[in-house]
Order: sequence, then structure tokens, then C-alpha cells
Amino acid sequence: MCGILCKICYSMDSSSKDKKVLERIKNRGPDSIQECEIETNGVKVEFCGAVLWMQGPQPTIQPIKNDRGILLYNGDIFDEKWDPRRSDTDQICEKFYQVSENSVDHIIEEIQCLKGPFSIVYFNNSTNDLIFTRDRIGRNSLLMHKNDKNILISSVLDRKYECIEIPATHIFCLNLITKKLKLYQWDNYIEYQELKLDDWMESVKLVQGLPDEEFSFDPCINWDMDKEDEPIKYIEMVSLETKDKCSIIEKLLDNSVIRETVVQIIEKLDSSVKIRLKRQPSLCKMCLSKKTICDHSSVGVLFSGGLDCTILAYLIDKYVPKAQSIDLMNVAFKKDDSSSYEVPDRITGKQSLEELKRLCPNRKWVFKEINVPKDELNTYQETAIADLVYPRQTILDESLGSALWFASKAQDLQSVSPCRILFLGSGADELFGGYTRHRNAFKRNGWTGLSKELQLDWMRISFRNLARDNRVICDHGRQPRMPYLDEDFTEFILSLRPWLKCFPSEHLGPGVGDKLFLRMAAFHLGLKDVALFPKRALQFGSRIANKKEKGSDVSKTFLKVD
Repeated sequence: MCGILCKICYSMDSSSKDKKVLERIKNRGPDSIQECEIETNGVKVEFCGAVLWMQGPQPTIQPIKNDRGILLYNGDIFDEKWDPRRSDTDQICEKFYQVSENSVDHIIEEIQCLKGPFSIVYFNNSTNDLIFTRDRIGRNSLLMHKNDKNILISSVLDRKYECIEIPATHIFCLNLITKKLKLYQWDNYIEYQELKLDDWMESVKLVQGLPDEEFSFDPCINWDMDKEDEPIKYIEMVSLETKDKCSIIEKLLDNSVIRETVVQIIEKLDSSVKIRLKRQPSLCKMCLSKKTICDHSSVGVLFSGGLDCTILAYLIDKYVPKAQSIDLMNVAFKKDDSSSYEVPDRITGKQSLEELKRLCPNRKWVFKEINVPKDELNTYQETAIADLVYPRQTILDESLGSALWFASKAQDLQSVSPCRILFLGSGADELFGGYTRHRNAFKRNGWTGLSKELQLDWMRISFRNLARDNRVICDHGRQPRMPYLDEDFTEFILSLRPWLKCFPSEHLGPGVGDKLFLRMAAFHLGLKDVALFPKRALQFGSRIANKKEKGSDVSKTFLKVD
């Protein structure tokens, strides 16, 4: 993961550097930082790239400049067809160089083929076009600010810059001379829509400001909701005849269709975890410069002890060198002097740790109890977290952004974790129906209603919290990796009928019917206690949130500053 920044200056007196923003860019890429600038037709363009080395034999310094253009790239390509011995940045640059000199279309086509989380800014010398985008799922951050004198495109800014999160819906091509913006769809590199930049930015602001209930879309999959489908009948029968939760899952796994689906889910997720562990140096922060054998924690997990993260921890154990420890980051907040750090996520975290120890006895698990007092929370929210979360400003953004910032800071009373990679369970709830709204949609409109709700979650996932989480976590020079949001994994899960993901009927209550097939996957792996833990939101499990506050209200802490 890296920090990238591109500044387009239409007035030569607007090219002063913002040291605060540059410091945040450097935080994201502590292994190297470099700047360059060009001038074309009276327009000056400044590029800055800070690198967190993850792929290839050594860091690839950015920006990369050649006679065709200038590349800023922030991300990771997870594609088995790519050479793992080479930097993914170099391979992208090579692909762009091989296209014909004036062909923006072919650069768009190359971007469409990339698999993994990324943000790209590429300047094409011959056409004066600036191509920029986030990956189609929206796992990385890229912001845009515009005023009368300049345009800023950056991984992170702060509250004094009125900005938007560049949507992951298109690949964008801005001509620096005409200021016309072309919007290319992800599945079509020839046809495009052309808009004025200001008009486009206003439309993006409107969409990003919509509450969830006003986000609309056309369903892309219309399942034949056959209530006589054999797995439906079998799950309903078992749920009526069996009351013990453990026995329900055991009996469901006796069904060949259900068991085969669960095995496929595990295989796909295992492959996603595996490639995310193969494509990295396997060195912690302390050993990176020495490039010697490392027996410290190079990998960590944001660990509440819940279903999603514990499955990941179990699978990670298969591919991390046995000599290395694995850090489990468990965060808790203390609201006042009389409260305790033994919050719900701390309790389930310790329970899940014991199950991991039983199943993976040869691994050294380091359970990091990250305790955050109220005064420390307030200080960092005002001085750092508010700017990282921006342009998100709600109380929910404040709670989740703060929890993730402290968790990824990874500092307990003993030490700071030396890991450079953090695994997250992001995407599991959206894919497997983990939210109360999925149960409510099923209650109101049956399988059709649930199917539409699941598709809605997927269609709006890039608009919600992924970019915010990326900005917050990367501020500590660690890279988030999210196996549930792998392209191959999501393609498979999205192809499943809704009852082969979750089954939120009244007979399968919380802790069973929600994310049923992921629960069965955990059970099949041996995580029998974890499989039945109820879903709990991070902001409540860590006790950072105040249940009396409305999450959609604007946070007073995060209000824009002058």
C-alpha cells in the first residue's frame, strides 16, 4: 500500500506544498518517497509517491516516469497469472508502455483487467490526459479537491479541503487542457460519457450524501425463487425439528448440496488468503531493512473474536512461516474511570483465542489488548482521525474510524506490533447477510426481498466505508488485506442463491440463520464455538459508541475546521 498525490496547478502561485498532507502520504508509504513535476501547455503537474513495499524483490520507487507517461500506483495485484517475482508496479507500467502511443482506450482496457485493491493516477504525455480510478470494488482511497487554481487527487487530505471520494463506478480520463472529463464503464473501454468536471463533482457529492435507504439500483440478478428448492426444504425441516444450535449445523452439513457449497466457500476463501500471504516479503518492520529470516509477527489480524476474523486467523495459520508469531489486535475503549476494558469484543476475543490455540497448537498467537482511555481517544480524534475519516463526518464514521485507527496502531501496554500487513473481515456481512436489515427484508418480502437487499449491499459497498477504512488503517504504515473482497471469491458468492448464503427465518435466530453458510464453514473447519457467536458491530463490541446517539448525525468532533 502506498500514498499517492497529484496536484494540477492552473496558476503558478498555487504550487506551494502542504506539509501536513505530505506527512500523511509518507505515513502510508514509509519505505520511500519521491516527487517529480512536469509542465504542459502552461499547466504544471506535481506528482508524489510514497511506497510501502509489498511485492517484488525490492521497493519500486514512485512516481515512475518514462517517455510515454507518469504512473502513480497504490495497491496490490492478486492475480496468479502475474509473475510473483516482480513488482506489480513495474508490471503495470510495462503494460501501459506497450500500448500504442496515443491510445487511451487501451490503457483503460489494461486497468479493467487488474485484480486486487488499487488506486491509479496515470498521465499520458501524448494526449495530456490524466487517467485515474479506484478498483471496481472500491477497496482503496482516492480523493479529489478542486478550486479556482488547482485540482488535487490524493490518497488522503484533511478537513480544510472540500473534497469527494472518487467513486469506484468508472475509470476517469481528464484532459488537462480542455478540462473535459470522460467516464468509462468497467466493462466497456470504447464507449464513454463526457461531463464538465464541476458538474460531475456536484453529482458525486449528491450520491455520496444519500442515506442508505435512498440508494437505488436495478437488480442485476432475478433469481427464480422456487420455494420447493431442495436445500430450502431441508433447512426448514431441520430448523423445525432441532432446537440445539450445534445440532442444527451438524445436521445441515449432512446434506450433500449444502456440504458441497460449504466446502467450495472454504476453498475459495482459502485461495484468497493464500495469495495475499504469498505476495509480500514475510518481514516485519524491524527486519525489513536487514532482509534476514524473520521470526516476529509480519502479519496481524484485526480481531474481535467474531466469526469473520477468526476464520481468517485459522486460514492464515496455514501459510505464515511456523517460526513467526501472528498478532491479534483486540481494541477496547473506556468511557469513564468506573468502566472496564472487559468489553464484549475482549471477552469473545479471548474465547476465540482459546479455540485457535486448540486447533493450531504450534502457532504463537500474540493477543494484543489495545486499551484506549477517553482522553487519548479525544486527543487523537481531533488531531488525526477526523482528517483521515474526512470527507465522512457522521457519528458512525467517528466511531468506526476511531476504533480501526487505534486497532491498527496496534499498541498495547507492552509494545507496538511490528507487523506490516493487517487482515480484515470486511465484506463478509454484505455477502452472507449478516445485518438485521437482511432479516427484516426476508420477513417483509421473503426470498425476493432478501435477494434485493443483498444485491443492494453489494452495489453500494464502494460508496460506504471501504475508502474511509483504508485511509485510517494505512496511516500506521500497515497494509489492509481483505480476503472476503477478493474478485474470485465475491464472484462465486454472488452467484449463489440467497438461501445458500444465509437463512434468516424465524426458526433460525441470530447466531445461526444470519451468515448461515459462513457459520457452517467455521464449524466444518473445527471452529465450533466461534460458529455460533452472535453478530456484533465493532462500535458496540469495543464500547466506543454511545447507543443514545444517532449514527447518521454529523459528529461535532469531525466538523470542518478553517
